[in-house]
Amino acid sequence: MNKILTIDIGNTRAKYAVFDDDIIIETGVFDPYSNDLKEIIIRHHKIKKGILSSVGGKVEECLEQLKEIEVVTLSGLSPLPFDIPYANKKQIGSDRIAAVAGAMSIKPNENNLIIDIGTCITYDIITSDNIYHCGPISPGIRLRFKSMNDYTNKLPLCTATKDDLKIICESTEECLQSGVLMAISLEIEGFIKLYSNNYKNLNVFIIGGDNIFFENKLKNCIFADANFIFNGLRYILNYQ
Repeated sequence: MNKILTIDIGNTRAKYAVFDDDIIIETGVFDPYSNDLKEIIIRHHKIKKGILSSVGGKVEECLEQLKEIEVVTLSGLSPLPFDIPYANKKQIGSDRIAAVAGAMSIKPNENNLIIDIGTCITYDIITSDNIYHCGPISPGIRLRFKSMNDYTNKLPLCTATKDDLKIICESTEECLQSGVLMAISLEIEGFIKLYSNNYKNLNVFIIGGDNIFFENKLKNCIFADANFIFNGLRYILNYQ
């Protein structure tokens, strides 16, 4: 039995998963300012190691609760199972690194494109020879809706829909929803085509909290589950 703790702090939520070898036995959200992590360690007293990825800060608050175990704080300078030809590795988000490792754990030694649809949309590729290349970043769904509401006088703040999108709309809300979601769909399809022209037999992973809005809109993609990042973190920790 080899229990480890994986922690993923994003821009909106802090999440964790406990692994027993390669099987997740518990997941949840936690408050970094509480004693939640201490209680997890007590509940799973055989945990000896952990790994923390954060793009939303709160690292010190978490480490303070995890003094009883060995914890790796993930960054571009960490020992990784792939090379990063990037000028300043400190600038690379740990969430992007974990996502790349998640793809490697499923499709090792293949060309993998990872598209993360969250607060922002990121494009990353790991090649069959285990070289990671950072790709573009664009605004996510909520940022696009919020910017149109913030920078106009009359456009309302809308939310995403799973309904079929229209190019002929019957309300302002439909116009905004179709505009944002169709634009993102076309953007993603365009990037997939560009990458496919350069990398053969490309696997495309769609991850992130907002990937659910595109399951019926994008074809020939692998829609990852909520544990994708956790599996990437586990993969990196086991490598180290």
